[in-house]
Amino acid sequence: MRTGVRGEGAAVGAGAVTGGGAHAVIGDGAREWAHPWQYALAVCAVLSPVPPALGWNPFMDGPGYPVVCAVTAGLIALPLLLGRRRASFVRAAGVVGAVVVPWSVLGSLGGMMVFLLSAPLLWLAAVADPRRRPLGGLVAAGVGALLVVAMVTVPGFWWRRG
Repeated sequence: MRTGVRGEGAAVGAGAVTGGGAHAVIGDGAREWAHPWQYALAVCAVLSPVPPALGWNPFMDGPGYPVVCAVTAGLIALPLLLGRRRASFVRAAGVVGAVVVPWSVLGSLGGMMVFLLSAPLLWLAAVADPRRRPLGGLVAAGVGALLVVAMVTVPGFWWRRG
């Protein structure tokens, strides 16, 4: 009898048996999804800057502006496409948030500054998982919710109405 071969008495890890070595798995072998709080903060990061970007932005002019806004919103929405794998969602939220900051600052004269507060929302979405950090997830979700409320309801907080 040969030893050390898969399936013949060798002790192998879960990654070798299931073939999902790089993917996060839960005890029963199912992939771990992003928590609904994480997903909600990422949705808010996409949707909250869109109305001021398209409707009330004083810098909005030119035919290319809606295209640039759509591309920026699409970039910010990238973590939403990876919600089925929590680790990929967290990584994408952090990277996209880091890309949005210089993009917003450099594009501020073209009206891209309205997307700046999407970066902290994405970073908060990355850590708002109460399954990993019960208190930290709750705090991150609460801070993110307050930021969204301030972004949408407080005139002059980050954009000018009228």
